[in-house]
Amino acid sequence: MKVQALKEVRYDPSVFLNVETVDDAVQIILTPEEGMSSAHRWKTEAPYLMSILEKHCPNLAKNYVLDYGCGIGRMSKPLIEAHGCHVVGVDISPNMRALASSCVENNHFFALAPEMLWHLTPTMFDLALAVWTLQHCLELDKEIERIFQSLRTGGTLFIVNNVTRALPTNDGRWIDDGLDVRVALHKAGFALMAEGRLEGEEIAPGWMAKNTFWATYQKQ
Repeated sequence: MKVQALKEVRYDPSVFLNVETVDDAVQIILTPEEGMSSAHRWKTEAPYLMSILEKHCPNLAKNYVLDYGCGIGRMSKPLIEAHGCHVVGVDISPNMRALASSCVENNHFFALAPEMLWHLTPTMFDLALAVWTLQHCLELDKEIERIFQSLRTGGTLFIVNNVTRALPTNDGRWIDDGLDVRVALHKAGFALMAEGRLEGEEIAPGWMAKNTFWATYQKQ
């Protein structure tokens, strides 16, 4: 695996910050991959991930959930509608947060910036989600610590991630800086409970079958 030093380019999250519409958000949250359009991935992936989440986190009713990297709320919305969860979405993009409030449109949901998370009650969440999020975070340990401190002891973290990293840069490339998300989670105090690959031609064809994964962790 070739790891490219970030000193050659500059980390630039504007690809997330500059979205203006739901369609813009869909295109960047779920990029076209292996012949699958963003619209196809949007339609099929959330129900698939919900089925995994419900299998490995079966007692979701009225849980307090942290959706870290919530985008426009595509996972928050079904969690609230199906299980009555109370969800706090976190996203670096003010536009994504505003769109999430409109898309979820439920009093059990609100969204805030990562820096505002400290103002909430520590260890208040039963479950945290980080779906296609940690691979993009420049300060990985810092973001994981935020999630860790927000979860109650014994709480669950559900992640979906690339095996490698994908940091957005100022020249339009996505750079792998060589950090291993799973190593960072273990170091932070998360214990692996279950892990698997994304499966099926409708969900993860081609390279995605080997180079993406889901996992659940427990805060120790």
